[in-house]
Amino acid sequence: MPRIFKEPLMQFLIGGILLFGLISSVGPSPGEDDATVIQLGDEALLSYLQYQDKAFDTPSAKKALAAMDKETRTRLEANYIRDEVMVREAKALGLAENDEVIRRRLIQKMDFILAGFAPDQKTVSTAELEAYFAKNKDLYQIDTEATFTHIFFSNEKHGSEKAVAQATALLPQLNKEAVPFEKAGNYGDRFYFLRNYVKRSKKLVVDHFGSEMASSIFENTPSSQWLGPFMSQYGTHLVLLRKVAPARSPDLTEVADEVLADVRRERLDTVRAAAIAKLAEKYTLKRSGTSK
Repeated sequence: MPRIFKEPLMQFLIGGILLFGLISSVGPSPGEDDATVIQLGDEALLSYLQYQDKAFDTPSAKKALAAMDKETRTRLEANYIRDEVMVREAKALGLAENDEVIRRRLIQKMDFILAGFAPDQKTVSTAELEAYFAKNKDLYQIDTEATFTHIFFSNEKHGSEKAVAQATALLPQLNKEAVPFEKAGNYGDRFYFLRNYVKRSKKLVVDHFGSEMASSIFENTPSSQWLGPFMSQYGTHLVLLRKVAPARSPDLTEVADEVLADVRRERLDTVRAAAIAKLAEKYTLKRSGTSK
């Protein structure tokens, strides 16, 4: 036997050719089995293009497909054929079975399809918006807000005892010189988050400073006097509190964008739920043994 035929790569190549020939001789010829036929046309490419762009705007996709030059369309066709072959071969090998990632992707695709049956999402009447807002007003409560600035002394940089000492020593000077809001940046260390907090919610202040310091800030009366020292997990702070606004119910005009998004989301959820219920009618549920 010639030496070349003993090379592993050559043996692999010959084996592949023989296997291909065997499959071709016993397998169905093109057209006999739909699983071996890839339909390539505008409809297939249109669907493929929309999933690639994650934009299910059929008129725009049709326009983009029609405007493609020959090179771009050829590239799109090649990508479609490659993906279709890979998917079909993966299915043939059973790779899609018992795969939770693939299950999630299939569910997402069905969600996209079912969402296509929703009414026009751009059309929401003023009456519908007002009715939804009136029914769900509690969801749009505006949290109490504060406007303040602070001077920070870092535990990491100075140690906690020295940070407290520096803040305590500086406080009388700030009030004696009536240091204004905009001059806070001339003192102390750089804080990890913000220097100035303008109309910031209590939730955000708690996230940045901790609940104890946040409560101290919101319970104080706004004035021109610097307050403190206050302790956070990061160090010591002196605070100039300008304004505290209580929690309140907003007008629709203040939260119109948020309400509109919620109306559209509720529409989609309703359409999906109805469509899934309709599809579920085809299935029979059989319970196996249940644990108690």
